[in-house]
Amino acid sequence: MTIQAIDIDYSIGSKKILSNIELEIHPGELHVLIGRNGAGKSTLFHMLCGDVYPEKGNLYLDGIELRNYSKSQLAKLRAVLTQETNITFPIHSEAVIALGRHPHVTDIQRDKEIVQTCLKITDSIEQREQNYATLSGGERQKINFGRILAQAWETPPRYIFLDEPVSALDIPNQYKTLNICRHMANQGYAVFMILHDLNLAAQYADKVTLLHKGSIVKSGKPNEVLTIENLETAFGIKTRILNAPEGNFIIPEIIGETI
Repeated sequence: MTIQAIDIDYSIGSKKILSNIELEIHPGELHVLIGRNGAGKSTLFHMLCGDVYPEKGNLYLDGIELRNYSKSQLAKLRAVLTQETNITFPIHSEAVIALGRHPHVTDIQRDKEIVQTCLKITDSIEQREQNYATLSGGERQKINFGRILAQAWETPPRYIFLDEPVSALDIPNQYKTLNICRHMANQGYAVFMILHDLNLAAQYADKVTLLHKGSIVKSGKPNEVLTIENLETAFGIKTRILNAPEGNFIIPEIIGETI
């Protein structure tokens, strides 16, 4: 049950946003998309979620064109965390997480247990009865992550899409969130996310895709993608590559700009 993007192009007006994209998302993998602002990451992200369709090429989920799935079918198969979640009415944090259970037909008691589990693993128990509008940015991000987990909380394979899931979080919560993502991938879920922190991408990803000006520079294992040459091509920076103490990871360290 793989998501495949085959020879994808996409433009807005006369501006080419994505060109010749070939990409696969597999269950059991944590796949990180990286690149500069304006590289086309968000467009590709929403396309793989089934929210945007290519002008050329094909998108498949389990061998069926993604556009042939209804929104309700997709909601059962994949959960999507965007950068902004606008909730304008008063609602408790626990109820926000419970929204993730709406696509599924299940029993009320099981839904409640799942919501409680998601509150607990995101360290959000203290905020459960707090009005969502009064939460800090980081607290909101944790609650929305809990909502996504609640939606995906069915037998894998399922797909979890996260657009900058740690952007508003402090360092302990960044690692907490990514450890949960790592666990979900290990359990057979497909986790696809946009990250800006190259060190976190190197530490946690099974696969990294580097995007530059709408095209894929390289897609593969972190140590294959996060090279001095590739990072200079995509980001215009010089780096030093350090071996992490654990081995198997490449840690980029920015030491100066070339432009």
